[in-house]
Amino acid sequence: MSCIKISNDVRSHLALHFQRNTLGSTFFFSSPEELLDKAMTMFPEKFYDAILDSDERIRISLIFPEEIGISKVVSFSKLTNEEKQNIKIIDRDGKKVRAVITDRIITTNECQIILSKDWHLITMFPGELAPPLPDSPTIHDRYWDTHLFLIPKDKNSKR
Repeated sequence: MSCIKISNDVRSHLALHFQRNTLGSTFFFSSPEELLDKAMTMFPEKFYDAILDSDERIRISLIFPEEIGISKVVSFSKLTNEEKQNIKIIDRDGKKVRAVITDRIITTNECQIILSKDWHLITMFPGELAPPLPDSPTIHDRYWDTHLFLIPKDKNSKR
C-alpha cells in the first residue's frame, strides 16, 4: 500500500464517494486504497513531484485514460433549458446548495486527491477540482455560484 495515511474520520467522509446512489460524485472503485494504488502506479511522478500549496496542502489532479467515476457537479452553463427551470435549494451536510433532479449521468476520467503536508489524505473525489462548499448560502464563491449538484431522477422521483 502507499505511504498515504487515511484516518477513520476521512474514511467515513470518503465512504460517500465509493457508494452508489449518493448526492456526491462517486468512484468506480471499491475503496480509497484501490484508487490510490492505481493512481500511484499510473502517475508516480505526480506524487514524487507534489508540492505544498500556500495552505500547506498537496493537491494532485489526475486524468486517467478511462472513466473512473461519476461527477455529480456541473456548470450551470451545461444545463438544458428544462434543467435550468427545475433548480432547487437542498441541504447537503448542513449546507444549502443548488441542485437539479435529472436523468443525466456525467462520467469523468478526472480525479482530485488532496493531502496534508505529512501525507494524510484529506479528501478525494472524481471530477474537476472544486473548492469546499461555503459555510453559508450568503457567502459567494466564484465556483459554487456557477456550479450545482445533479441528483439522479430515478432515486428521488415520486413517480
